[in-house]
Amino acid sequence: MNRPLLAFIAVAYTISIALSLVVGLTGGGESQLAFGFGVASMFVPAVAMLVVVFAMKAKAPSLGWNRFPLSYLPVSLLLMPLVMHVVMLPVAAALWGGLPWASWLAREADGLYHTPAARNWGVLTPVGLVARMAMNIVVGLAANSTLAFFEEVGWRAWMLPRLMDHMSVRRAVAASALIWAFWHTPFALGGVHHLPGIPILLVVLTLPIGIIGGGLVIGWLWVRTESIWMVALAHGALNNWGQYAFKFMQDGGPGGQPRDMVILGAGGLAVLAVGSLLVARGLSSAPPRLESSKLSPAVAAQQRSSRAR
Repeated sequence: MNRPLLAFIAVAYTISIALSLVVGLTGGGESQLAFGFGVASMFVPAVAMLVVVFAMKAKAPSLGWNRFPLSYLPVSLLLMPLVMHVVMLPVAAALWGGLPWASWLAREADGLYHTPAARNWGVLTPVGLVARMAMNIVVGLAANSTLAFFEEVGWRAWMLPRLMDHMSVRRAVAASALIWAFWHTPFALGGVHHLPGIPILLVVLTLPIGIIGGGLVIGWLWVRTESIWMVALAHGALNNWGQYAFKFMQDGGPGGQPRDMVILGAGGLAVLAVGSLLVARGLSSAPPRLESSKLSPAVAAQQRSSRAR
């Protein structure tokens, strides 16, 4: 690997460890800094990329601003959330003996939905409830995709094409998924990614499964589209919609947190299986110089430019 690529990974991991140490030393998951640092963490890959671009005169990423292939939009938005729900809901129903939907989802005697004060939705008609849920879906996707954009600038738009300069496209996508997944490990250890009642070691062991799977799917999507919009939306949809149905269930189903982790792990394994299939069947194992003709023109041109330097 070339020096800018190694420097990028080193800077991203160093900042990850530093943020996690601060949170860990100020209370871990109970720290008042946990949420803010969790949001700040999503800017780290873009910051690492800028450090390398300006300090080492590395080439800036090609983001594909003008590329928005509509044919990939359903895949970007729905593939990972649907895969997770198709697996997680039956597993949850089997473990919990049914799905424990929140009690407020049932209409009361006045025919209205009395939502919890914490949601700040008030008392709603059926149409009003649907409208609120739709707004929540759209706003949540927009917020999560905006933050995900800064991660994708670093991981997929900058790092992945440079990995493809040194290995096959298939291996590069796999390597990028692993690097991305284990970058999250310090956040789990420090409490930035905190799951109440779950032992830290179990979070550390379980969390990478779904992230590696998500990295494979998003990496495949980047190679196919080279569109920052597609990968940012896919990342945002995974973060906001991946467990969407569970936001409307009672906290901690029957059996408590251990069973919750089994459900989450099942969803992660499902995404990993789909991502592995996409990479194995949808990308070539040929060296990049032989695969360039099958890539998007911008990615192929970027590879040729990089090899020429």
